[in-house]
Amino acid sequence: MSRKPTTLRKMLAVVLMVAVGSFYSLMTTTALAQTVSKASGELSINGSVTINGTSAISGATVFSDSKIKTERNSGATVNLGKLGRVQLGPESEMTLRFSDGMIGGNLSSGRAVVNAPAGVAVSVATADGVATADGKQASALTIDVTCGNTRVAAVRSDAKLTSGGKVETVAAGSEAAAGQAAAPRCARLSTAREPGLSSGAIAALIIAGVGGAVAGIVAASQSDNVTPSSIVVSGFRP
Repeated sequence: MSRKPTTLRKMLAVVLMVAVGSFYSLMTTTALAQTVSKASGELSINGSVTINGTSAISGATVFSDSKIKTERNSGATVNLGKLGRVQLGPESEMTLRFSDGMIGGNLSSGRAVVNAPAGVAVSVATADGVATADGKQASALTIDVTCGNTRVAAVRSDAKLTSGGKVETVAAGSEAAAGQAAAPRCARLSTAREPGLSSGAIAALIIAGVGGAVAGIVAASQSDNVTPSSIVVSGFRP
């Protein structure tokens, strides 16, 4: 008579353990899914683009610390939802980093256009310094290292360019440069663009040359006289 209650208690204990384990497993899976959802973006490409050395397609998921590289005549846009978006021009390489309230990364070549809403700070590092926006207002920054030095152009709010311990404010509608340009005949699009211009459109502008406007920008960029530790601020040239 005493064995039946003992067996029943053991069976109930096993059932309870399985139920509790299933519950915690479900909770862990849900929490992980929410974390992944918060820390990922969606890629849209034009041309040839790789993520961490692997060929990418539009619709691919991008995680923080991913290295994105575009080839010649190619472009990429990473839509980060409420954090904003990052657009890369042709022949660009950037390790993208983002989290709640922050978007940015390391730009090693080419050009990046970063758009972020109010409440999201921007921080993009290059070989010459760091371009930042504090996130108090919506921001739109172009960071360009195409010609060897770093140029930062701001559209929607003020930004800062830090280089060699010096911090320079880049007012909306202006641009700043740091470092030494290495290519005397380098053509670049140095102005920041309003949100809505796709990477494909930017690439098309580069390919077409955008006529005299780009010629004026190129001439102006060639005339800048900067040293590796200097920052030059000039009026915004649309």
